[in-house]
Parts: sequence; structure tokens; C-alpha cells
Amino acid sequence: MDALAGNPRVKPDEISVQAFGGDVTLRGTVGSVVQREEAVRTTRHVTGVKSVTDRLHLGLPGASRRADADTEAAVLDALKADTAVRAFDIDVAVRDGAVTLSGLVDLASQRDRAERDALAVPGVASVHNRLGVFFRVSADEVAERITDAIGLDAIVGADAITVTVHGDAVGLSGTVRSREDHDTALKAAAASPGVTDVRDEISVVG
Repeated sequence: MDALAGNPRVKPDEISVQAFGGDVTLRGTVGSVVQREEAVRTTRHVTGVKSVTDRLHLGLPGASRRADADTEAAVLDALKADTAVRAFDIDVAVRDGAVTLSGLVDLASQRDRAERDALAVPGVASVHNRLGVFFRVSADEVAERITDAIGLDAIVGADAITVTVHGDAVGLSGTVRSREDHDTALKAAAASPGVTDVRDEISVVG
């Protein structure tokens, strides 16, 4: 950001810079092709930068565009500052204070958190969340992993363990025959793709 601020042809407050190692992504809205080219060129000349991905948008000049550009940069900065959200694959568009989030996140909780981060930014009137989720939790897959881990004979009654899904969290209820089987079931559920939290309501009988 210091390098961009030092270039008089660039308005750094309209640009969000995301760096991962030596790979840098520029996002935001600029008013001209020259500003876009200057931002990319300046970033490439920064020591340690290996590559620059240009995701800058061109917007028409004017007070409304300027306000939206400032809001867009602020939303991108808010997403980048939240370590629980991988902002590298999130695109932000703003029109008259209405924010659209698009791209892909790993988990449902990251999708919801990104929306909350955007809503907390001053100037944001609404958020249209179009983020896709890479790891979608499947109740059937979690149940299969549990039965594979502890065996059907450890479960009391047919289909005794019930799995409910809430975003990327799961709830387990039912009965098993030992504390060991109980702990194994929880571990199997927690290891399922996309699961970030397990609510335990399993009873031990035996």
C-alpha cells in the first residue's frame, strides 16, 4: 500500500491489496485504464512480489462511483482482516451501497461470516451473498463414517444414531454401547469433510 500511495496516478483508498507470500491480488474499482495499469506496474516493482493478479474493475467517475469504490475497498479490507474468512477467492461489487459477494469459500460458516463482515462496513446498505461453498456437509456421509468407525454392532437399535446438519456443524443423538464407541463416533463426525463443530447428544447404554 505504501508503494501505491507514492504513485500520484493511483488512488490507493480505492484498492485493496491481498498478499499471500509473494503473490499479490489487487481488487477494487478505479476510474481509468491508466490507474489500473499504474497500480499493477507499481505493485510488480515492490521488493518480494513474485506475481500480481489484476482483479481491478473500471468504473465511471462521479460522486456515486467514488462512494461505491470506497465502500468496495472497505469491504475487501474487512474480509482480508478476518482470519476466519479466506478472502482470496471472494469478489466484491458495490452499486449504490448494495454489496454483492461472489466466488468460493471452503465452509458454510465462512460464507455467513463474510456476509456479516460486509454488513458491518459503514456505507453498506445490503448484501447479496452469492458465495458458493466447496465443502458441503452431508448427513448421510457423516452417519456412514460413524458406522464404519464403530461398527453396526456398537449401535443400540436400528439407525439409533441420528445426524442433523446446520451449515458446517452437526448434531449427533442416539445410543451406543460404550464410552469408547461414543468418543469414536464424535471423532469420526469431526473428521468428516466440511464439519467444524459437533454437538454431542449421544447416550451410552451398557
